[in-house]
Amino acid sequence: MRPRLAVLTCLAVLVAGGAQAQGFPDLGYMGTTIGAGGLQTSAMNNVISMSVGSRTAPPGEMAYAAPSARSPGASATTYRPDPQVTRRVRKQFADWMSKQAGPEGGRQVAAAMERTDPVQSWAQLVSSDGLRPGDASDALAAYWVMNWIIANGGDNNRPQTQAVRNQVRSIMATNPVYARLDEAQRQEFAEILILNFLIQHAAYSDAMKRGDQDVLRKLSDAAVARFRNEIGVDLRQIALTDNGFVRRR
Repeated sequence: MRPRLAVLTCLAVLVAGGAQAQGFPDLGYMGTTIGAGGLQTSAMNNVISMSVGSRTAPPGEMAYAAPSARSPGASATTYRPDPQVTRRVRKQFADWMSKQAGPEGGRQVAAAMERTDPVQSWAQLVSSDGLRPGDASDALAAYWVMNWIIANGGDNNRPQTQAVRNQVRSIMATNPVYARLDEAQRQEFAEILILNFLIQHAAYSDAMKRGDQDVLRKLSDAAVARFRNEIGVDLRQIALTDNGFVRRR
């Protein structure tokens, strides 16, 4: 997930200047898009917020630990990609970008997604952290870690990211709302997260390369506000460790 890695150039161009920094596709967008498929924003937020512990958990402790030997395995969060689902997600995303960046921006995004497979671009970015396509918990873990990096100006390594993935998978696999999703809905959930990740990564990478502290600050504040408003989690109050996310003492 480090900034030196390549991203979709078109997305970087659209957000590099920071004009859209406050308007990234967020959890509300994801909930709206998936809503018809049975996953409302509030339910998804519940899955995500539990992955870093309940609001009543003691400082420094997680409400949910990494999966035990009896916890559900990866099969509860994996999916076989269906091209029809991918096309639907990408059209929805391009339509959303048209509203944010204008019709031409939406066309550029659609064309970029035709030229370069976003899922493969994402896979290249996160492969060093042991994440892969075809598993919704990997997509959610990458999204969480990316936003934590943006909010804190931090970095991550493979053991930390794997620990977050284990936290996320354990919660998703045992969450009754998520359990009702079929394979296509799990794919939709994951691919929307992947597209959100890419556009956020693109803006952050570009600002880092240019050393634009003003844009980096805006991106950081936007990530913090997005998570605080959607799920009541302050990204600056959690630490990324080899045990995953823990609340700062």
